[in-house]
Amino acid sequence: AAKLAADAVETAKILAKNVTTAKIADAAITQAQFKTKAVVALADAAATLTAAQMIDSGLFTITPTVARTLTTDTAANIVAGLANYQVGTWFDIVIVNLAAFDVTLAGGTGVTISGKAIVNNVSGTWRARIDSATAVTLYRM
Repeated sequence: AAKLAADAVETAKILAKNVTTAKIADAAITQAQFKTKAVVALADAAATLTAAQMIDSGLFTITPTVARTLTTDTAANIVAGLANYQVGTWFDIVIVNLAAFDVTLAGGTGVTISGKAIVNNVSGTWRARIDSATAVTLYRM
C-alpha cells in the first residue's frame, strides 16, 4: 500500500509494477516547460502572418525599405490553431522592425487591432486574446 509520510512515498504495488521511494518536491508541482520557438524573418514585402507562425513562433523580424503592412491570419484560423482553446485564452506576438520605415499590423477577417498598429525602427508587442470562435483582439502592450 502507498503511504505518504515525511514527504516521501514508500514502495507501492500499482498494476503489478513496483514504484520505489520517491521524493515529492515543490508540493508535487512540475515546473512549467517552455516550447522552443524560432524567429520568423520576414522578407521586405507585405505579408500575412499565419496562425501557426503567430502561435508557435510569435517573434517576427523585418527590415523594410519602404512602408509595409503585415496582416494577421483570420480569427477562425487562429482559433483553430489553438487546441482546447477557451474564450480568454491569449498569447503574445512581437514584431521587430529593423529600419526607419513604418510597418503596420492589420487584422485579418475577425481580428481587431487595439492600440497603435505601427512600428518604425522599434519593436512592438501585442497580446492576442480569443474573444469567440470567430473573433480575436490583439492589444498593443
